[in-house]
Order: sequence, then structure tokens, then C-alpha cells
Amino acid sequence: MAADHVPETRDLDGDDAWSTLKRVRYLPLARESIERFREASGMAYARAIGFQIVLATLPAIIFFVAFASWTDIDTVRNAIEGVVTSLAPGSSGFLEDAVNQGEQSGGRNLAPLVFGGLAAIVSGAAGMGQFIEVSSRIYGIEQGRSVWKIYGIGVMLTLTVGVLMAGALVAISFGSTIAESVAGNSVWAWVRWPLATVGLVIALSALYVVAPGRNQPRISWLLVGGVTATALWLLLSGGLALYLALSSTFEQTYGSIAGLIGLALWAQLTGIAVILGLCFAAELEAERAGAESTTEEVSADGRRESEPAPLR
Repeated sequence: MAADHVPETRDLDGDDAWSTLKRVRYLPLARESIERFREASGMAYARAIGFQIVLATLPAIIFFVAFASWTDIDTVRNAIEGVVTSLAPGSSGFLEDAVNQGEQSGGRNLAPLVFGGLAAIVSGAAGMGQFIEVSSRIYGIEQGRSVWKIYGIGVMLTLTVGVLMAGALVAISFGSTIAESVAGNSVWAWVRWPLATVGLVIALSALYVVAPGRNQPRISWLLVGGVTATALWLLLSGGLALYLALSSTFEQTYGSIAGLIGLALWAQLTGIAVILGLCFAAELEAERAGAESTTEEVSADGRRESEPAPLR
């Protein structure tokens, strides 16, 4: 199942993205975006993307800790250990095992660097491939790319947009923990918010340009989706963090895998936010296409006038 087709509007003149958004209003467009998310099987793809995020996280931890051990950079190792501890204090055994694995083998050979890096890239590319597929469904178009091309683009996106997104997400979620682990409180704990937020918006907008197999509109139309996805991700992540902080039974229920469950929940919420952001950009473009495809009607005085197509 795919969502309704969105005509390409790159060559159309008229209102810019923010003027169109002001005209149609945010909440009605958000409701239509959620419907487009449902029609494109967005939740199933969000689960798949979340799963790949989890699979990429473990080898990425091993890679960076092994790199820190191999180069004897204590700053990187301390920062990663601080992040792992903050995920689920006392219950992040599987992540601590990944850190220990990287520390134990990183100083002896390059195998953890090579295999950890490759595993993270493969999982990241698989997640990007899932997003490429759902992006076509969101716009109601057939995926004309071959499997090799999809995952080739996935590797490219992982090494560029994916790295920027991961850095922004880590900076927002664990910036204060990293600052304390490395050198105590610093200005970084405050500067990270605007820098990481802007970086995340830019990364998402770039992802929305490349992923769908179509001629995307100008960047301003996709920035709307990037801002929406970032705001939604902050809201969902903050809600999850509040729940985990206030829950008195979460760690007791899941024990040593509480960190894994928390990471999986966060990863799926991340997938939902990223997909919904593209749904919003697609729905905004659909509104623009509908407004351009007007139907002429004759008024009572004989003058011909055009009426824009309303939201679905």
C-alpha cells in the first residue's frame, strides 16, 4: 500500500513553502501527514529503521572504543563510557560488554576497527535503504531504483548524512554527560543545543532531497519537513527520557536488558519522527500542486475565477 501520488512541483512558480504553510495552517496539514504516514505503512518502516539503528549502535561503540584504545585517546573512551552509563545506569550490561570488547581488543590489533566499522556501515546502509523505500511510498511513486543502487545510495547517505545525524542526536541526548566525562562542566553543555539542532535539521533536509526517487522541490519546502521532524524527535525523546526517569519498575522488569529495551524504544521513535517529517513535506507539496491545479468556475457576473483545491 502506498499513499496518494504527489505531483512534482519543482518548476512551479507561486508561494514559497512558508507562505503555503501559513495559508493551509499547520494542524490540518499535520492531520493529513499522519494519514499519509499510515497509508505508506510508516509504522512498519519505523520499526525496521529502529532495528537497524540498534544493530548499528553496538558495532559503532566497539569501533570508537577500539579506535580510542588503539590511539590511546582517553577522552573518546571516557565520553563513550559516560554515554553508555547514562542510557540505563546499572542495567546497560550489553552496552558495557561492547565497551569492554573494544577496550580489550583495540590495543592488540585492527580487527575491531575494521569489522566494527564495516558492521556499523552495513547496518546503517540497511536502515537508509528502508528509508529510501518508504520515501517512495510516501510520495505514491514506484521505486525505480535497483537493489544495488538503493543500498549504494544507502552507504553514501550513511557516511554523510547518517554521520551528521548521529553526531547531532548524540550531542543533544548526551552532550552534558560527554562534557562531564571529558572535562567537567563547560560551555559545550549549552552550545550543543543550537548547534546540534541546526545540524539535525540540515541533515534531515538533505536526506529528504536524496532519498525519494523523484525531482524534489527546492530546499525550503524540505526544510519544513526537517524542522517538523526535529521538533517531533525532541518531543518524543524528551517524553521517553521523562518516562524512564520517573518509572520505578522499568529496570526491575527488564533487568540487564533494560538498556537494550530503552535503546530500541528510542530508535523506533527516531524512525517515526524522521518518516513523519517527510510525510509533512510531501503533504505540503501536495497542497501546492492542488493549489496550482485549479478548476475554473464562472461567477454570477460572468467573470471566470479559479478556486484552489482544498486539503483532502
